[in-house]
Amino acid sequence: MIRFLIALVLLLACPGFAGADGASISIQPLGTVDRHRIEVMKTGLEQAYGKKVLVLKPVPLPESAWYAPRGRYRAEKILDHLGREPDPKQPVLIAITAKDISTTKGDREDFGIYGLGELDGRVCVVSTFRMGAGGVDEATQLERLRKIAIHEIGHVAGLLHCKAPGCVMQDIEASIRKVDRESGAMCPGCKEAALNAIAAKAR
Repeated sequence: MIRFLIALVLLLACPGFAGADGASISIQPLGTVDRHRIEVMKTGLEQAYGKKVLVLKPVPLPESAWYAPRGRYRAEKILDHLGREPDPKQPVLIAITAKDISTTKGDREDFGIYGLGELDGRVCVVSTFRMGAGGVDEATQLERLRKIAIHEIGHVAGLLHCKAPGCVMQDIEASIRKVDRESGAMCPGCKEAALNAIAAKAR
């Protein structure tokens, strides 16, 4: 399955789909993650989709994803691990970790990233490790986390990058400052496509 690199996010209301306990999206903490950041992600996604978001019990980061040469975790291997045994009660699963994650991008074999999502798949992962880039305050870091989470779910819904001004599905082009300038919402075309795709996954 094709995977897409990136980090941004924010969808709007999503009607009529549900997984475990009526939840459309499940959040999977990997290792120790600040509880407040998890709650900010949860609230942001619920406001964006208009549906309940389920927070799962934390599980360890997979040892198979550890990349010793750089002391961080390979994001695509995290996705492989999470997607190994799909749970129909979790139609969309977003993992969150405080550890640094990376993937291959172009000629860069190990490129540090904010998040990664399976294109038209089921799972994505977001890292809080780089949210403070540029020395920004906690409020800005939390807003970045919210946007990036929604962006990655957009990829899970099958969306490519969008060129519409302000759309949360824009390519950040390795610049977190571009996330800061986004509206935090999808353009109408991206929103409609994402909501339809995620609803279909949960049927």
